Amino acid sequence: MNITSAGIGSGLDLESIITAFVTAESVPTEIRLQEKEERLNLELSGIGSFKSALSSFQSVIDKLKSADSLSEQVLDVSTDDVSITTNGSASNGSFSIEVQQLAQGSRVQSASIASSTSLIGSGTLTFTAGSNTFDVAIDGADDLSAIRDKINAESANFGVTANIINSDGEAHLVYKSSITGDANNLTITTSDASLASISTNTSQDPINDVAKSAIVLVDGFTVTSDTNELKNVIEDVTIVANKVSTSATTLDISQNQAVANGLIQEFVDGYNALAENMLGLGAPKAGRLAFDPDLRSMKSQLNDILINSVSGMSGSINSLNDIGVSVDRYGKLEISSVGIGSLDSGKQQLADAIENNLDQVGELFASPDGIVSQLTTLIDNYSDSDGTLTKRQTSLNKGLSSISDEYDDLETRLRSYEDTLRKRFSFLDSTVAGYDATAAFLESALKPVTKD
Repeated sequence: MNITSAGIGSGLDLESIITAFVTAESVPTEIRLQEKEERLNLELSGIGSFKSALSSFQSVIDKLKSADSLSEQVLDVSTDDVSITTNGSASNGSFSIEVQQLAQGSRVQSASIASSTSLIGSGTLTFTAGSNTFDVAIDGADDLSAIRDKINAESANFGVTANIINSDGEAHLVYKSSITGDANNLTITTSDASLASISTNTSQDPINDVAKSAIVLVDGFTVTSDTNELKNVIEDVTIVANKVSTSATTLDISQNQAVANGLIQEFVDGYNALAENMLGLGAPKAGRLAFDPDLRSMKSQLNDILINSVSGMSGSINSLNDIGVSVDRYGKLEISSVGIGSLDSGKQQLADAIENNLDQVGELFASPDGIVSQLTTLIDNYSDSDGTLTKRQTSLNKGLSSISDEYDDLETRLRSYEDTLRKRFSFLDSTVAGYDATAAFLESALKPVTKD
């Protein structure tokens, strides 16, 4: 506002009059802008709360996007002779496992050599174990130590380690191969007879140094493997032989049903939290998004997903209702503990589905057209960067920014209006001041003269 002293000439309280006029002009617009700002902030707050609730529910359903997420197998292994892992899909059961022989690589030692500094010869050494092979070129200037280093450094080396053992005035070049299996015994050949002492003239203990396969009895069936890792002998199970058994190992595979129960209960609770949020936001009197079309549309689409069947299912489970999860009259999910008539309760249905059809339960949630996929698509349509709610947030923020511009415009208009008022009241002030001066003059001039 301009700072002047209107009315100083006339003595009239023109400042109060001007202020009253300016206030009368500004108040309706200010009230309108305040109400608009409150409405936009309230709606923006409601949409933020709605998006936050959707995000929280999305974090819950993400835990169910893999069919394997419901599966947690319990493995009880009676000894440490074997290590057991599964891919999560192994059938429940009890098995007997007995390790009769461990797989091992082979060991070969050279003939006696004078010392590690002895020169051997020149040519090519060829190392072979089964289908694996590599060559090492030996120079005449290479002593035994240099030959060892060349073998170990060869880039094509498939797993042969060379070492020098010095004993009682002689040296031996010892080769150890990591390639296991009966058919993978290490052999060394040469292109030059001068290298025979470290190749064709090598020796090997026929019992302890030859390559061997693992031999394992699984429920009485003999299984032979080149390595100590046996995959899918029991379907979906990996057995690693650690040591030869002194007695059979018992393996029990069972399903931890608490995992599936817990995740499905978390899904129910997560959805109900979202439903409670939407109920509060849409309350007719106090809801921040009362009668909001997007909120009503989301409720309707969520309800359709929860009660309808999922297409393309391979078994008898096609909907949440088939596993005992239903929608109550308040629009929330429940797993009922009470059956209707001869029907099982929701809890009984869920327990039966988890115990006997866990793969179908996982498919219900995680298949391409499953519940998780449908819910994720729906939530993305509202909450993604180009989603409906995100666009509304952008629009509302622009609306709030425009209010600031409207306040600036109002301030400019009020200044102009005040200036106009001051010009008009300035004329009034000077006119009244003139009348006052004339009145004072006349009063003085007409005043009777008194004699002492």
